[in-house]
Amino acid sequence: MRIGDIFELNIEKLVYQGYGLARLGDEKFCVFVENVLPDETVKAQIVSINKKYANAKLIEVVKPSKYRIKPFCPIYNACGSCQIQICDYDYLIDLKTQILQEIFPDIKMAPVIKSPKLLEYRHKTQYPARQTKNSKRIMLGYFKNKSHELTNIKFCPVQPDIINKIAQFIRDYFPEDCYDEKTNNGLLKHILTRITTKGDILLTLVLNSDCVDEKLYDFSKKITLEFPSIKSIFANFNKSKTNKILGDKSHKIFGDDCIVEFLEDKKYKIGATSFFQVNPLAAKEIFNIIKNNIKSDSTILDAYGGVGAIGIWLKDKAKHITYIEENLEASKLAKDNYKLNKIENYEIFQGDAKKHFLNFKKQNKIFDYIILDPPRSGCDREGLSEISDLAENIIYVSCNPVTLKRDYEILKEKRFKVQFFQGVDLFPYTYHIESVMILKKE
Repeated sequence: MRIGDIFELNIEKLVYQGYGLARLGDEKFCVFVENVLPDETVKAQIVSINKKYANAKLIEVVKPSKYRIKPFCPIYNACGSCQIQICDYDYLIDLKTQILQEIFPDIKMAPVIKSPKLLEYRHKTQYPARQTKNSKRIMLGYFKNKSHELTNIKFCPVQPDIINKIAQFIRDYFPEDCYDEKTNNGLLKHILTRITTKGDILLTLVLNSDCVDEKLYDFSKKITLEFPSIKSIFANFNKSKTNKILGDKSHKIFGDDCIVEFLEDKKYKIGATSFFQVNPLAAKEIFNIIKNNIKSDSTILDAYGGVGAIGIWLKDKAKHITYIEENLEASKLAKDNYKLNKIENYEIFQGDAKKHFLNFKKQNKIFDYIILDPPRSGCDREGLSEISDLAENIIYVSCNPVTLKRDYEILKEKRFKVQFFQGVDLFPYTYHIESVMILKKE
């Protein structure tokens, strides 16, 4: 086998990250192929090889799956952010369930819960900004998979259409140059938008600067006159040459300090740099799974608490809520959100979660439930070791089943056993899978 060789392959199954798995030769050497489905026969060209597997790009679908569909996005092949638009949605839910079951073979699970919306579900967008070399035309979009080539996305069907229109307005009227990563010149690096379910919008302009030029104030007046639903505009300052999107400091250019998301009878203030679920309607499914598995009058430790979304959702079940969050802006908003929802039985700790776990342990604090909602990288062994002595019940919300598997093995060593497991599809037509794991110490 050499790079450039073309083989006819039978796709055995779909694996996490959306690749199709085929096996080649008597040794059953693994080949991973993008844009394919189980039971398809395809021609694919080898693009990379290592000792254990090879990667190949699709050349031709010889025998398509009965579940293969035409992607509904006109730039599906150029963008690559929705990796599995070629698949019937009901079948994709089956595939995601199978992937979870393969990662956790010893856990009984129900089918992944579908997203309530398949189009315009994405309420947060972050686009890198670049310019064409000669015409200096502004481009906003996503980088093509495994490249630094930007796809200029003028229409994205998985985000509300007004975000497409705002992005086009920025292309047409933004008064400064965009960032050039080769020269480190140019002002606009990214745009970030957050839209609530009611339609209020927060726009963040990430700048290669440490101040706001007067031209940006004029531009903010112009864009808010065109789009009155933009309630807030922030400049975020990021002069670093890394791939980090946001800098540490932001400055309000226009409007309110935040926007407010309404979910059922709960209210959440969301800021320019704080985290909130990208698909809020599907996130409600997760919140309710947690709520339905917590007994009334419980003491709850809400770790990695963000703007307080989960803790506030549990207000009717909680005797007391202890909240931890490292991000300073998010912890300030969480305090506002607890007050906004008229919750008094809480305390907030800002800073590194692991350090607070250790302090709680020294104080002999015990909780009825610990809720973990860490970033994609998951928790670390030391932190999990500390929390294992703080409660007999852990509810782990994960956006990455691979790191969840790793952390689950650590918790098993601490005598925790899974009581309930449920996948939820927050990102339709992608390989991403959110899941909730409920564990109890034996």
